[in-house]
Amino acid sequence: MSSTSKLKRRIISIEEKGAIVARLENGESNAKSAEEFGVAHSTISTIWKNKDKIILGFNKNTLKSKKLRNSQHDDLDKSLLEWFKIQRSKNVPITTPILREKANQFAVLLGKHEFQCTESWINRFRSRHNIVFGKISGEAASVPASVTESFLEKYQEKRQVYLLVLLNRGCNLFFKK
Repeated sequence: MSSTSKLKRRIISIEEKGAIVARLENGESNAKSAEEFGVAHSTISTIWKNKDKIILGFNKNTLKSKKLRNSQHDDLDKSLLEWFKIQRSKNVPITTPILREKANQFAVLLGKHEFQCTESWINRFRSRHNIVFGKISGEAASVPASVTESFLEKYQEKRQVYLLVLLNRGCNLFFKK
């Protein structure tokens, strides 16, 4: 790319940013990464500067997200998530109205009188924490939370390894049809 050519602005997902960080950690140059991802050299430098936040977001399974934003009411968010995890471990069915009511109760307890628990806040909360409302029944209800948490930890480790393998552009996969 010539230095006078102008790159079109594009938004990079957390997954792509994680791939860039992995390449830079493996010793790839900023210029090569910038060329392959079609972004400016300064974008690669900014991603490298913010690598800790990106890795944290990558490990939280927010791969399709474009930005790593925290909630304005972080303490309320954490409290509600902890309450949700406790209720889920007891196999208590949680619905949106219950979650909204509990969020309002926590807001009062935390002195956040200006907080309004809207439908959009609940939706963002659910997407931030990958919460899906579904009926817990049968075998799913009998699995202890510790088992699923240990699986998720092992999954994160294995995903990192496979990501590094997939990012290695020198490796070609061949298969028969």
